[in-house]
Amino acid sequence: MSCLSWNCRGLGNAATVGELRNLVKKYAPTVLCVLETQIHKSRVELLKGTLGYDNSFAVSSSGRSGGLGIFWNNKTRVEILPYSQYHIDAIVTEYGKEPWRLTCVYGDAQTAERHKTWDMLKFIKASSHLPWMCMGDFNEVLLREEHQGVQERSHAQIVGFHEVVDVCGFHFSVMREGARPLKRELQVARIAEFDLIELGHGGLVLALL
Repeated sequence: MSCLSWNCRGLGNAATVGELRNLVKKYAPTVLCVLETQIHKSRVELLKGTLGYDNSFAVSSSGRSGGLGIFWNNKTRVEILPYSQYHIDAIVTEYGKEPWRLTCVYGDAQTAERHKTWDMLKFIKASSHLPWMCMGDFNEVLLREEHQGVQERSHAQIVGFHEVVDVCGFHFSVMREGARPLKRELQVARIAEFDLIELGHGGLVLALL
């Protein structure tokens, strides 16, 4: 199977929906997660037919901030667990295979609130023994040189992210664009059986071997 996570930076226009449809057609992910939809959950969930899925679940954005959605077909069982404005947690089961945990994450845009996301991930780690894949946009980096933007990351921010990475046992695969490494914030997986197929900035596919 395969999973795809994409930060669409707004899913309210036809061009972005078309781009997402092309990604789905190219990679045929079993489970699709979209981040930063910036629209109400009902509009996201209605896209399941357009994208070729049987089922969908979404969390509304807060104004123009955040919003998440997940899509899957009937051949795969997805049990939605407690969720928030910044994550969707689920147990995924394929026919004849053992279940595993999937968490789609969009890091809080407010740096002062981001610790809540880290606490949530540490709680999931401590409360479940299932194989776990965590993917999305954490809005954070492990090294200052990975950050692209005007405002520098504080030492406390980076230390906080390092702590959750260590506690949860996350492993990274750093994508590259030419000779320049891209940020790690979109490339997290913690399930050894997944082989990473690299997309451009904003998404990644994880294919189960």
